[in-house]
Amino acid sequence: MTGPVPATLHKRIGFGIMLIGLFGAVLAVEGRLSLCNYFLTGRDYTALGFALLAGLFAVLAGWELARLARNKGYVLSVPVLAVGLVILILHPIWARSGRSADLAANAPEGLWLVFALQCSLFLFALLHALRRGASQAIGSLGVYCFGLLYLGLGGWFLVQIRLLGALAGDTWGQIRYLIIFLITVKSCDIGAYFTGRFFGRHLWVPSISPKKTWEGLVGGILLAVITASLFAHFSAIMNRFEAVLFGLVVAVTGQLGDLLESMLKRDAEQKDSARLIPEFGGVLDLLDSVLGAVPFAYLTVMLFS
Repeated sequence: MTGPVPATLHKRIGFGIMLIGLFGAVLAVEGRLSLCNYFLTGRDYTALGFALLAGLFAVLAGWELARLARNKGYVLSVPVLAVGLVILILHPIWARSGRSADLAANAPEGLWLVFALQCSLFLFALLHALRRGASQAIGSLGVYCFGLLYLGLGGWFLVQIRLLGALAGDTWGQIRYLIIFLITVKSCDIGAYFTGRFFGRHLWVPSISPKKTWEGLVGGILLAVITASLFAHFSAIMNRFEAVLFGLVVAVTGQLGDLLESMLKRDAEQKDSARLIPEFGGVLDLLDSVLGAVPFAYLTVMLFS
């Protein structure tokens, strides 16, 4: 990440702050709606608004993944992928509003989820056969399954982190676990960017990303650990040791998630996954570290419970 600071850096910072403010406001409104039982519907729809937002982002990221795959000759049916993603990401909500929020504890409910995902896979395979026959079938099916796991399970875990505050009696309690996760993972991105830009000398994985450095990785990890520790101290969400461990886990896995998306873009010979977000690229570019870190962040928090 060595090199001069880009002339558009101030635009990137400004737009990033605007995104953070907007997303924070959305989370606060959604937390408040959860406390109001979603317009007094009589059902427990905690985190429904966030799950719908996560589903929207996942579908946009799925479109970008299809765009990258197309450069390699693979055709991905975005509508079919979108159905599978939405089913998976909304599962914790309809499971909670029904009989159980635990996928493993309720076999019929879990089986229906797996059945729906299997149907979406068969539908994708059928459409591919009708359009292209056997051409690129293995690769296209592989991309579809990867998208379902990478984006769908990432969204599923995000919703589960949001639901950790479901029993809280105030808006802050509803969203605090999600806030500490997002702030920690993004502080790592920021720390890695600036540390690598000013102090980076030793390349990390030049064959995949020629700008990522070991100095940037260390700087990102340190800032993430400091951010998580400060957040935990002022919010009393976890103790000091747990905060350090949480920051370390989120930082390392988030950077691996960033590296994974860089590998996809390098293979597709693309600088960004898309141009949907000014100064940032695409939704995948914005969420790569989040998707990589979220399963490990959730499991780390569960270890503290």
